[in-house]
Amino acid sequence: MHRLKIVLTLSLFVILSMFSSQSFAAEPQGTVVSLSAEATLEVPNDEVVIRFRVEERGKKLDALRQRVNQVSANIKTSLAKEKGVKLKTSSRSVNPIWKPNQYNRVRDGWSVVQSGIVTSQDLDAVPRWLDVIEKAGAKLQSLSFRISDGLRRTTQERLRLQAIKQFRSKAMTIAKALDAKAFHIRHLNTGSSYSPQPMYRGEMMMAKSMAADAAPALSSGDSRISVSVNGDIEVEEHTFRVN
Repeated sequence: MHRLKIVLTLSLFVILSMFSSQSFAAEPQGTVVSLSAEATLEVPNDEVVIRFRVEERGKKLDALRQRVNQVSANIKTSLAKEKGVKLKTSSRSVNPIWKPNQYNRVRDGWSVVQSGIVTSQDLDAVPRWLDVIEKAGAKLQSLSFRISDGLRRTTQERLRLQAIKQFRSKAMTIAKALDAKAFHIRHLNTGSSYSPQPMYRGEMMMAKSMAADAAPALSSGDSRISVSVNGDIEVEEHTFRVN
């Protein structure tokens, strides 16, 4: 019985010693310095996003639905012939139009609206698609250029490596300045940001098209991708003499 108590006591002592040593190891043994680094790159946009709206207003709801369906179908048929084009219906709504009178509201008609989004990486064909959408009877809401998901991921990975190298370079400089022979990284965090190209509004695009009687000249521009790295390093403790 006494032997069992001794074994249990030793086991408990070993476990507590392990936890104690782990906790002690987690505490800083030298000087802790916080650092940050960032890598940024301007990347040409390789994808376009066109938003349009098909809208009909009037008295007869069935006729309005048919016209909206027909215009949407014509756009879908035309763009289906293009390679690398993705067309998605973003929303559809049917709402009454109310006309106020002396006592209450009276329904004066209906509004049927269907919105769509066109995305593609074939930037040279953008003017042709704008012409297809306008001639079909839809209204252009906006056009914007951006970096595709694939290009953004590969660029971020490349910039992350650059930012980490900059972090290490700063850490080496700090360590040398503190007369330390080495350093180790206690923890490291990374983050990224993306600044896309400003959006072209439909009114501006249509004004250019109508004024010149031709497709508008558009520039895809660039977007900025940034990756930041921040963390703490630990260098060996050193005593400096003060004269």
